[in-house]
Amino acid sequence: MNERIAFENLPVDLQHKGVTQNESTADTLSQLPHERLQAILEKVPEDDLEVRRLLSVLKKAEVVENEDVKQRRRRLAEVLMADEIDLGDIINKEYIRVEEDDEEEDDEEFFTPATSELVFARKFLIEYSLEKSRKRLQAELQEHLNFNAKQELLSRRAELQRMSNLELAGSQVVSTRPISAVSLSPDNMNVATGSWAGDLRILNTQTLQPLAQKIDSHVGKIGAVQWHPASNNQMVSCAEDGLIKNFQYLNEEGEIRLLGDLVGHERRVSDVKYHPSGKYIGSASHDMTWRLWDASTHQELLLQEGHTKGVFSLSFQCDGSLVCSGGMDSFSMIWDIRSGNKIMTLTGHSKPVYTVAWSTNGYQVATGGGDGLINVWDIRQREGGQVNQILAHRNIVTQVQFSKDDGGKKLISCGYDNLINVYSSDNWLKAASLEGHTDKIISLDISNDSRFLVSGGWDRSVKLWN
Repeated sequence: MNERIAFENLPVDLQHKGVTQNESTADTLSQLPHERLQAILEKVPEDDLEVRRLLSVLKKAEVVENEDVKQRRRRLAEVLMADEIDLGDIINKEYIRVEEDDEEEDDEEFFTPATSELVFARKFLIEYSLEKSRKRLQAELQEHLNFNAKQELLSRRAELQRMSNLELAGSQVVSTRPISAVSLSPDNMNVATGSWAGDLRILNTQTLQPLAQKIDSHVGKIGAVQWHPASNNQMVSCAEDGLIKNFQYLNEEGEIRLLGDLVGHERRVSDVKYHPSGKYIGSASHDMTWRLWDASTHQELLLQEGHTKGVFSLSFQCDGSLVCSGGMDSFSMIWDIRSGNKIMTLTGHSKPVYTVAWSTNGYQVATGGGDGLINVWDIRQREGGQVNQILAHRNIVTQVQFSKDDGGKKLISCGYDNLINVYSSDNWLKAASLEGHTDKIISLDISNDSRFLVSGGWDRSVKLWN
């Protein structure tokens, strides 16, 4: 009579090798846990905030001393493997419940008393914006009184024809990694560039030759660079390291000097802009906030929440009273920085909003998203009526910008389809499409007189068009 043997008691020859195999059974079995861990690790989110929240749901320490982001992801994978937990079950059940609880908490209104510095800033902003809007409206009235339809039509046609004739005039490879930010100085003589390598350069606009020695300004990808609106010697930048840096350009010495850091954001800072007055700086971050800073003292004046995911872009209205923020939650929001109130939520994108820009007419704002669309809004209408939706690019829209010298009669955009597009704000039809980059375009800037523009992207080059 044959003796029965349980499956788990079956003898295994750990030294056995197949005919075509070089590895023994023991070698193969020893690799299984590693392969399983790698398979789980591929499913673990790369977002560190998500990893921490998942660890919290599993009742594990969110942060361990001397642990970096990569190690934290691996620890989560090891917990999932050891406890035989399916990541999908957590995300679909417990994790969603945690998110819903957080959303309910976020919906609660709260009041934070303004500091004396913020009160002073808001008083200044009220006076500044009222005076700017008064002058803008007076200019609009004068233009209306002197309006000649035929002359205006001919002028616009000529301008669009000129823009359609823009050609590639120069190209310069300036970094080892993609160029993520370009910004023209107020006098249009210099262009500042930032890259994913974290380096900052200043080039001559016409020759694209370096004017200052490159500096490694940040650790990680630079998100944005912008010159002071009234100075050809000051600029700000932001990056993946969570810092905003204020620099001075010493043109005679050919040197870029750090003036100070603006510290406060908890995660990547993706956009930074000067307020039109030059006295304040706005920043957008993946920590789901945008902030207002004093440009001279580098003090944080305002921390504004409202988006449910990271804030990727922001733009100040020309009068200096409003700011528009664009988020990874697919929403854009308009805020009155004189009072701190959100006055509009713009919904029209199905994917993250990567760029926002105000027209110099003061009432139109354009948003570009991961869905390839550009939406144009008129804030004079109830809840920011959508004026038009442009099927702009075949991929992500990375930047939009209105022309500066003519009340925003032209809209320029760039995207991940390697194209720069020019649109007429009369009918939002495409007037020109510029080809020259060999890879995705991340950033562009147009000169104050609309005579030329610069762009940068994944091909590591800065290009001049005129």
